[in-house]
Amino acid sequence: MKIRVKWLWIAVAAFFLVSAHWGVAPPPASAQKRVTIKGGQIRGAFNRWTSAWAIFLTKEIKGVQVSSESSTGSPENVRAVDSGSVEMGLVFASDLYQSYRGQGQFKKPHKNIRVLTYLFGSVGHFLAPASSGFKKLEDIKGKVVSMGGPGSGSAKNLTMLLKHMGLWGKFKPVYLGRKSPAALRNGKIAAYNWHPGLGNAMIRDTASMMKIRFIDMNEPAKKTGFYKKFPFFGTMTIPAGLYPNVNVDTKTFGTGSIMTANKNLSADLVYNILKLIYSKKGKDYLLSAAGKVTKQMTKGNAFNFVTVPLHPGAARFWKEQGKTVPSELMP
Repeated sequence: MKIRVKWLWIAVAAFFLVSAHWGVAPPPASAQKRVTIKGGQIRGAFNRWTSAWAIFLTKEIKGVQVSSESSTGSPENVRAVDSGSVEMGLVFASDLYQSYRGQGQFKKPHKNIRVLTYLFGSVGHFLAPASSGFKKLEDIKGKVVSMGGPGSGSAKNLTMLLKHMGLWGKFKPVYLGRKSPAALRNGKIAAYNWHPGLGNAMIRDTASMMKIRFIDMNEPAKKTGFYKKFPFFGTMTIPAGLYPNVNVDTKTFGTGSIMTANKNLSADLVYNILKLIYSKKGKDYLLSAAGKVTKQMTKGNAFNFVTVPLHPGAARFWKEQGKTVPSELMP
């Protein structure tokens, strides 16, 4: 047995020596076998998208295992993708813009993150009981308000607006995440903030259990020059009838949700991922898993709110789709 093992090792060594001598490469080390996509809080919008893709892409890409991982939200995802601890992640356009430039809460530029595509609008929903005196954003003074989940992009977005308006420090922020609806119904908070896609299930459930009103966040944003200072935000509308018993349009502010990858992820793999998720089969699967908000993920919207270069695999895909890639978005 020892002699056989000895000769086996001699044969292996000889193979590599001959390969090196004749310029024949040995079999490649394993290609990308596992891909992790960071989503958001459990049962949140980001997680529905990433969970659906994990199942779909694992079935469709031979030899690659795709998994979805929950997180506290967009800022965590930016840092994880940039560091390479995960391969892909969903982020807010606001975090993408600031992280790439080392602004806001991001103390240094995050230059290893690249864009695949815009996904959907992340719309600021700030809701209070319809019976309360909370009617405009300035009414936040002296109240207890849930900003979203701890460390979430939802909390960060509203914090930016309130600081810009000079309202920070004039109320008590708490970070209850998905516990916010129960706290609102029990009177423990005066309002809560959430920045999902339109038609969010948690907000719909809240509106089914109690009468609510949405607070206009667009007017103070426009009036104070918020959009000029932070160009990754813009005006959005929560339409009448979208949520139970809310029968008026409400202007608000929002940003985009973007699919990102580490710059070192295989360009061929990124290209194939985009080809699959934009196929009819991929779009139908996502629609069944994440709902009508997925219809915002169109080829026409691909560069909405995008302020960071595309991944090389994405640039190849979009050029093949006939889209002109702006020079500032080229890898």
